[in-house]
Amino acid sequence: MQTREIDLFDMIADVLSHWRGLIVALVLGAVLLGGFSYMKSLRTVQNVQQPETVVQEETTVEERLTRLEQSLDDKSRATVLTVVDDEKEYDLKKTYSENSIYMQLNPLQTVRTELIYQVQTADANKDGQLGALYTSLLNNVGLYDWVAQQTGIEAGYVGELISAETVSTLTIQSKTEKLQQEMFLGTNCVKVSILQSDAETCQKLAEAVKTYISEEQKQLNDELGKHALILVAEDTGSVMNKELMDEQIQCRNEIASLQSTIATAKADFTEEQKQYYELLTWEEAEHSEQPAQNVTAEENPVPTPAVSKKYVLLGAVLFAFVYAVVICMVYIFNTRLRESDELQSLYGIPQIGLVVRESGRKVFLDKWVDSLRHYGKRKFTAEQSMELAFAAIKITAVKNGLNNICLMGCNMSAGADKVCESLKAALEKEQISVSVLDNVLYDAEAMEKMDAMQGAVLVEKSGSTLYNEVAGELELLKRQDITVLGGIIVE
Repeated sequence: MQTREIDLFDMIADVLSHWRGLIVALVLGAVLLGGFSYMKSLRTVQNVQQPETVVQEETTVEERLTRLEQSLDDKSRATVLTVVDDEKEYDLKKTYSENSIYMQLNPLQTVRTELIYQVQTADANKDGQLGALYTSLLNNVGLYDWVAQQTGIEAGYVGELISAETVSTLTIQSKTEKLQQEMFLGTNCVKVSILQSDAETCQKLAEAVKTYISEEQKQLNDELGKHALILVAEDTGSVMNKELMDEQIQCRNEIASLQSTIATAKADFTEEQKQYYELLTWEEAEHSEQPAQNVTAEENPVPTPAVSKKYVLLGAVLFAFVYAVVICMVYIFNTRLRESDELQSLYGIPQIGLVVRESGRKVFLDKWVDSLRHYGKRKFTAEQSMELAFAAIKITAVKNGLNNICLMGCNMSAGADKVCESLKAALEKEQISVSVLDNVLYDAEAMEKMDAMQGAVLVEKSGSTLYNEVAGELELLKRQDITVLGGIIVE
């Protein structure tokens, strides 16, 4: 017998075929370690609450915070404080991301209106100064408040939609030809850029800006002298805003990073850290509504035992892994014939066939595992495999001039007996005498009947026949000088 090689693919399929046991192991591991985490949490809570029984009824939140701060080391306390700060930052960024119109714009198709104004005075030296002044006014909260009143947009978000800068040139796009021409305007021009999601809304913002500029011009005329403010160009179109895209991506990444950091840190909190965190966040909430109020210990949050999700997951994975390892070890050290074994490579005898069992009704996972196990191999029905085995025996017997053969094995009662009876009936119709011999290694009567046989076919049941039994049968046939036609493995 040759050394049996381990088929990794077949071993994986064997593990997966035990999916019901894997599920049981998953559930059992989750329940056991989840229960362990709950009992551990319960003992911790009891230990923490025990000393508080001696605290006076009127103990304040500040006093409890002081005790916890003293009991925690610097690193543990700093971790909680960092989480509190990160949560504040997360809330601010999340609120901004959800409420900012700028952050809701489509960067690939942003509608932009550009207004270009030119300042003209009797004194050309003042033109540039007035241009800079108007630029400053258009980047000021005064404009934001005005637009907010006119449009209903929150003033804090208007500044992201409207921006102004001093320009000296104007780029003109030809309507008929794909040409651009730059026209020098001087240093007294102001460009206002307005962003929105659609042209109609963008135009409303532009009209509000125009009205604001007109009102400001009237006031500046009285304060700084008469001057003209001329709208020399106005254009509305759809653009791709890479700057906006980068800002949106950065904002989302920052929010996700903060969320992950907070969740990771809180998952590793000790019970004392949890209490410290709860008191800090509760106190801040209370102070934001009713500052300087003392609250008794009875009103403070009371820690409760809980099941750790980490322990549940760890238990499920650990138990399933151990179960899978056990199956692999059983597979590796298995001493019984497998349906995936090749008799030719193991014993040097032809494998006449593999007789499969009727599949019957299988659930989806069983069918999937079965297809995985037979991947790359032709799959036959039980009837087809029997016909192929019969044909192989018949051809081999006729070729070798054998008309008296036996079908032998070490465990016919495991299902191989029915296969043998079917083959016997079919072969005898072809004038081939067939005897079925069971347990020839352990049955003296069956061993004696072998003497009259010209040839033999081994019919072995997978999962039942031992490897050394097949080797023993072949050695017996060799001593009796009986021709070995081949072997059949029965699922």
